[in-house]
Amino acid sequence: MHPIEAELKRVVDIGLPGAFVYTEDADGTSQFFTEGYANLATQQRMTPTMHYRVGSTTKTFTAVVALQLMAEGKLALSDTLAARLPDLPAPNADVMTIEHLMRMRSGLFDFEDDSSLLGDLDAHLQPISLQHVLDLTVKHPAEFTPGEKFTYCNSNFCILERIIERITGNMLGQEFERRIFKPLGLENTSYPSEDDLGLPEPYIHGYERTVDGWRECSHVFFGRGDGALISTAVDLGKFFRALLIERRLVSADWMAQIMSVIEDNPPADEKYGLGLMAYPTPCATLWGHAGGGFGYGNLPYMRQYSGRFAILMLNGTYGFRLPTTPNLPRPRFSPEFRASLYCE
Repeated sequence: MHPIEAELKRVVDIGLPGAFVYTEDADGTSQFFTEGYANLATQQRMTPTMHYRVGSTTKTFTAVVALQLMAEGKLALSDTLAARLPDLPAPNADVMTIEHLMRMRSGLFDFEDDSSLLGDLDAHLQPISLQHVLDLTVKHPAEFTPGEKFTYCNSNFCILERIIERITGNMLGQEFERRIFKPLGLENTSYPSEDDLGLPEPYIHGYERTVDGWRECSHVFFGRGDGALISTAVDLGKFFRALLIERRLVSADWMAQIMSVIEDNPPADEKYGLGLMAYPTPCATLWGHAGGGFGYGNLPYMRQYSGRFAILMLNGTYGFRLPTTPNLPRPRFSPEFRASLYCE
């Protein structure tokens, strides 16, 4: 048995509904490994072209649109939130910049931590509008002065979504379609409207662990410009290759800024550029953006030197932001295993 298959079998045997690894090399060759099921009821197996919720990987797509607008002279990293959204009563809006938002250094409250949503699956099983997300964000005080430090905050990229709408006169999904999906041929990637929690067929079902077993939660709110994207393993490979290797979406000069990381003392939890995560491994620093929520976990990263891309995805979770079943064993993939996908 291949070592990847063995590791996937281990976590599924412990209890996960299903998991897959998709790898793609610079010469176009790819491999797909999976254990468990895309649908527990029918025992349908996963494939690399099945749709699923990619979560915060959406942030990199949103960042690309914002950076393209900057290249067109329609937006700047130094623009303040007050100048771009004067009607949004956000704390510190007069000194908070687009760069603060994109680098997760805004100091804003994360809407997912509001008491109406925090750790509550039922609250996520209904659509939530972008405006409501923004309202939840600004009703709370700032957590720190913009630029002071890194703190991961989903609200930042929802605000970017509203700014993109104001600049372009289009919904973010329309800009994704025009600027990313069509040019790259991402035929199985979509950004649903805010009242749509469905997924295109065929899709990988998402499950949340409860004390009574696995509860399906495929039709679940995953955010907006911070996390609502639906895609496939194959399409994500095309996107990150176009961004990081082929430089088809953003120029080399802008890529240098995207991949620059501000070092904090003490070190921040994540090495974060402009909507892009750096993931250090023994063989190289990988670039991508993890994503997750109720029912899904998604880890797509690329090693630039070799052009190797890999995704590790699971369709079972044990809570989002708060553990729902703390006394149950939680299957985990080790950092060593994740690194091995790129260090072969």
